[in-house]
Amino acid sequence: MARIMEHPWNTLKQLSIPIWFFDIEKENIYVSERLKSQWKLDSTLLSCRDLLRLIHKDDLAYMDHQTMTKENRHFFYMNYRVVNAGKYEWMKDIVTPFFDEDGNILGYTGMSAPDSAYIEELGRIKKAIVEIGDAFLSYNGQEFFDFLVEYLSSVLGVETVLVGELTGEAKNEVTAISLSFKGRTSSGLRYALKNTPCEQVTRFHECYYPNDVGTLFPEDQTIKDFGVESYLGKALLNSDGEVIGILAIMDNRTQTSGPLSKALFQIFADRTANELSRMQAEKKLEILSQYDPLTGLVTRSYLSGILEDEIQSTAEKEHNMALLLIDIDNFKMLNDSWGHTKGDELLRQFSRYLRQTFAKHDAVISRISSDEFVVLLRHVQSIEELREICDHVIHSMRRPFLIGEKEFYNTVSIGVTFTQERHRDQYSGETLLRHADAAMHEAKRSGKNRYAVYEEKMSEQMREELHLKQSLHHALDKHQFELHYQSQVCGRTSQVIGYESLIRWNHPDYGLLSPQYFISLAEESGMIIEIGEWVLNEACQQAKRWQVEDRRTDLKISVNLSAQQFKDSNLSKKVLKALRDSKLPPDSLILEITETMVLQDFERSTDTLNGLREKGIKVHLDDFGVGFSSLSYLHRLPVDAIKIDRSFINQIGEQGKEVPIVNAIISMAKSLGLQVIAEGVETSKHMAYLKQKGCYEYQGYYFSKPVPASLVIN
Repeated sequence: MARIMEHPWNTLKQLSIPIWFFDIEKENIYVSERLKSQWKLDSTLLSCRDLLRLIHKDDLAYMDHQTMTKENRHFFYMNYRVVNAGKYEWMKDIVTPFFDEDGNILGYTGMSAPDSAYIEELGRIKKAIVEIGDAFLSYNGQEFFDFLVEYLSSVLGVETVLVGELTGEAKNEVTAISLSFKGRTSSGLRYALKNTPCEQVTRFHECYYPNDVGTLFPEDQTIKDFGVESYLGKALLNSDGEVIGILAIMDNRTQTSGPLSKALFQIFADRTANELSRMQAEKKLEILSQYDPLTGLVTRSYLSGILEDEIQSTAEKEHNMALLLIDIDNFKMLNDSWGHTKGDELLRQFSRYLRQTFAKHDAVISRISSDEFVVLLRHVQSIEELREICDHVIHSMRRPFLIGEKEFYNTVSIGVTFTQERHRDQYSGETLLRHADAAMHEAKRSGKNRYAVYEEKMSEQMREELHLKQSLHHALDKHQFELHYQSQVCGRTSQVIGYESLIRWNHPDYGLLSPQYFISLAEESGMIIEIGEWVLNEACQQAKRWQVEDRRTDLKISVNLSAQQFKDSNLSKKVLKALRDSKLPPDSLILEITETMVLQDFERSTDTLNGLREKGIKVHLDDFGVGFSSLSYLHRLPVDAIKIDRSFINQIGEQGKEVPIVNAIISMAKSLGLQVIAEGVETSKHMAYLKQKGCYEYQGYYFSKPVPASLVIN
């Protein structure tokens, strides 16, 4: 520090080195002869106006004596650009203040910094490159950004360093990924870009204000709150050249390390942008992984996290919650027969249906497997409310989905689990899903197109079902299946005219099982076609034995086709082969189908049925009245008879009332020229009523339960 009485320049101008002196009072700059020659000047005395022509406009702030006086009481380095032969050259000077006896600054002198200063600065840049490079290897994501802002704040000696990401729908705000302010690191600060230095960065990719930035941007509240005097910002660009973020340093002092800061920014901006791009890409992948690409619904893994959060949060919200696991019945058959393109379209339409259905509920909807959907209902008042919701879903599915200009009718099975707030600690998300799954399988076992509410016994049933699935694969090989036969009787003659063949599984652990326990499992496993072929062959052979042994060539045998069998493109060939192998006449075989099977692809169904009937095979429509009956389809359907479902026959005899549905089905069958058969005839009242209405063919316990072939009496 120099203390002098006379004007400093009187002494300094005698030196032979390039040197200058800035006189604060006169606002003049004196330059030595050596510097005059070097800069090709006309005079050794420069005014502020001369300075404007000589120094780069972005570097003039360094010559602001008020700022220099306020901030610099010791020597410092100053970087600036001087025009020479029409081009700017970077200069680096070491600047020293001069004081009078009272400690007031008279001015500053500057001379070219020694090579050691350049070497020192280059060393700092090199050191920073190495250390930041190591950080890229050691850290990623948030850890890297936190390290970066802390490091730059330290190496540049500035108060604030920001790595921000452009956010908002119009990318019109900045959100701090990491912010170092006065030695403390944080994130999440968010502010609008408009009328801020950051807005300039997004427009011009770089912005440098060495001082007085608050005056330049008076509407920037963050600048005011942080007491920012200087600002340097650099845009972070992605591979397409789009601005995705900002790297900025801010300080409460005039910046004198502009070149160093810019050098570091130039080096690190690209690397920082790469890390930000990678982080954004990971976020996008994470978001994509949370949603099913086909339907846009939440995935199972994301739902599991939501469930766990919801279970924890119920302690504060004090509400009941519920899960509905909704399975599309017979979806595999649709995919196999119509192809995956139409199957995918059904899934998309069903997803839209669920969104519309639960739009007014506080719900999360997820697709957890091919044809299984889960609806999380966050606020449920009671189990009665749940039942109403499920009833609505079941009944609203009666409308068809239009796929490729064809109507597709389907049903759903729903498993329900209801969790009261006071019992929340007993469950995990996976437990609730398992319970809903167990309830859904109970609905399947009970005939589909319905819902079931979870009970503890269902978990045991699920374990039994798993055991059945495993042993089902060996049941055919081990000859565990057998057929039982239920007689069909003519009401006019009281003679048996045929039998319906019904499969049973003689399981080694569970005994004799009816189809309701294993047919759905066979459909899920894909074994239903193989089992169905066995039933067809066995029934035809047994019918032929009866015809020969009892000399009853008029006896008929009925075989139920599964949905997957009916969609099998080789169905006709397999049926004809079974007839040839057994030598059973085609007109002795009756194939029973359901309305739902036919309506899923009406045109293809009619072609299949016409082909079978042309060979002399009879076709009966089973369980009539419980499906999606449509007269517009029925009169075009190539069938020989309809079977009235037992649920309607059971209504006969109750208090002597008429049964309008039974009456209507019989009347309709007659008008269409179809035979009509009543299932589930159990009492003489049933038979008397049916005879009165003109139905003369019956099947039910009144005549015989299904029995093995050895117990059949013709």
